[in-house]
Amino acid sequence: KPVISVKRKGTNLYGNEVEILGPCKIVYQPDNPLDCGARLWIETFSDIHFIGGSFPAIS
Repeated sequence: KPVISVKRKGTNLYGNEVEILGPCKIVYQPDNPLDCGARLWIETFSDIHFIGGSFPAIS
């Protein structure tokens, strides 16, 4: 089961390995998590590449 979630333009994609093709920022906010519960995430405007493929969100 893929463990990496990429949220982009209202879409969630999942994979096990992602390459970020440019600058990015790692954010850790243990006292102010995102709505999804994440306390650590990576922010980027760069393109990304799923290694081994990506999978759409499953409802």
